[in-house]
Amino acid sequence: MYLARSLTVAGRRHEMVGAIGADVVMHARPVGRGYVELEPTGLAPWSAASGANARIRAHEFHHSALENLDPQLQFAYRMVRGHGIDGRHDGVVRHNLLASYSHLRAVGDCHWAQRFVEFVKASKNAKPAGIEALRRAHGSLVA
Repeated sequence: MYLARSLTVAGRRHEMVGAIGADVVMHARPVGRGYVELEPTGLAPWSAASGANARIRAHEFHHSALENLDPQLQFAYRMVRGHGIDGRHDGVVRHNLLASYSHLRAVGDCHWAQRFVEFVKASKNAKPAGIEALRRAHGSLVA
């Protein structure tokens, strides 16, 4: 929510960071609730599932919804079951960011935690980009 353009609660809009091209609106009742099944798109910065056609089972429970989605948004998952962000997708991907309503569990063929740690280690060991390259890639997020 913090990374979206805005957050609206009880009719009052609050400006947020703007890293994710969407506006968050809080609702009195759950928008997404229950078990979900996700199909990876291959766009996530790290893989959560094993196998080419692996599906991920997780759960969601949220009272917020994303509105005014930037048409350029990319998603890590297609929703097979559940609501996610828009009923069809979940997991906004932007650079190394993965923002998702789905709560993954590290069981079965879903090894997201191990793969996330491997991703962080690989990123740490990568040649650091200069501050100018970071500014070009991340815009106003870099001071």
